[in-house]
Amino acid sequence: MQNNESVNLTAVTSTAEKKSAKKLEKEKIGFIISTVTVIAFLILWELASRNSWIPPLFISSPTAIAKAAFLMVQDPQFWHHMKISGYEFGVGFLLAVAIGVPMGVFSGWNYYFYSLVNPFISGLYVTPKVSLLPVILIAFGIGTASKIAIVFLMAFFPIVMSAQKAMKTLDQNLIKAARVFTATQLQIFKTVALPSTVPFLLNGIRLGIGQGLIGVVVGEMYAATAGIGFQLTSYGQNLQTDRMFVGVIVITVTGILLTGILGWIEKRFSSWIPEHD
Repeated sequence: MQNNESVNLTAVTSTAEKKSAKKLEKEKIGFIISTVTVIAFLILWELASRNSWIPPLFISSPTAIAKAAFLMVQDPQFWHHMKISGYEFGVGFLLAVAIGVPMGVFSGWNYYFYSLVNPFISGLYVTPKVSLLPVILIAFGIGTASKIAIVFLMAFFPIVMSAQKAMKTLDQNLIKAARVFTATQLQIFKTVALPSTVPFLLNGIRLGIGQGLIGVVVGEMYAATAGIGFQLTSYGQNLQTDRMFVGVIVITVTGILLTGILGWIEKRFSSWIPEHD
């Protein structure tokens, strides 16, 4: 009997190791393909610029952008604009999380509260946020407050709607089991509902990061006196394409890093997602 159990355990372990090795090999191949693709794109871009297949004024070139980046990072003004954009994004995004998560969770849990807030959430969600920019600027001015408000609006809805969805997908078997053991609504909420929402909340926060970055850049491009978006507008008006691309790359890298960190955390909690038969 013990020999059979030992053989079965060895077989299961061997299968798991093979799957893990196969997954790692697949990821390695994917990484190589992605790297080669990016390098090939940069080479083609450089050739297109050097040979004037496309006017360099429009697309610049990787080498020119690298030179511009080297000069810009030595300029204190560059970091000043970065600091302002970072502050606007950070405060607006944290407000979106602090308000969106509780509102989404509670409206998903309580039907009457859902009925109260859902018309406003649904209405504002489908409203193009750019159309609200003039109103926001009139209310908050062209300073940092208006950009914080824009970031908040952009990031809030993915977060609150993900939280609502999380509460709608709770494992009803766990809730029934908790009620069998005479658990109160508050106990069910704390021990069953909240842990199940974590993966969905992280996904909503990850989506909110991208929307928040769009918000801060659009707001600064629309009306501002500082920030990355302001710099992009200034460089574009002065036909400094290389410097403009540096700003775009900064925003892109920031978004990739933040969403990558949230994606990694999200994977850690993926097993918390309730399964349904």
